[in-house]
Amino acid sequence: MWAILGGTFDPVHNGHLTLAHDVLSMKMLDGLLLVPAFHPPHKPKECFASYEDRVAMLRLAIENYNYFAISLIEEELSGTGFTLHTVRALKKKYPAAGFYFLIGADNIEAIEDWYKPEAILDEIEIIAGTRPGFIPDRATHKLANKIEYITTTPVDISSSEIRNQIKRGADRTELVKLVPEKVADYIIRNELYR
Repeated sequence: MWAILGGTFDPVHNGHLTLAHDVLSMKMLDGLLLVPAFHPPHKPKECFASYEDRVAMLRLAIENYNYFAISLIEEELSGTGFTLHTVRALKKKYPAAGFYFLIGADNIEAIEDWYKPEAILDEIEIIAGTRPGFIPDRATHKLANKIEYITTTPVDISSSEIRNQIKRGADRTELVKLVPEKVADYIIRNELYR
């Protein structure tokens, strides 16, 4: 079994990697497929870094982990970027593989606003990495009972906060606390998020 972790990864950060490592270990998965969004449907603005830069940063972030892989399926589809379409395309491309779809705690409430969330849950089991002590509000979230919750290591990082810190002048020392070193170097070298 593999897990799929989609996202804009703008930039990829240590929170993404910690979530991936924790779920990989806890579920004893064969690997994890990172799927960078080509046209993120839920982002009102376009990504801040190009698709090519985001893929390059992902490659740097996972280059020492042979159980992580990157799929460019959303570029191949060049369509809506909806999770349902991506999941169906991956299942068709890899018919012998079994998949989970992995989300972070910050996406649990938003899932009801996704394109055809019930159809997604019919296609694939969703695992949500949560903070210690998290209890889903099953009364107000009708899909909560259909999601598997796994307590993962809390990492309080977001891509938007990293971009804001860079705009405020964060240096390499600060960046390597948030992203892998090679990703920090790539951001600095290419003057991203300035």
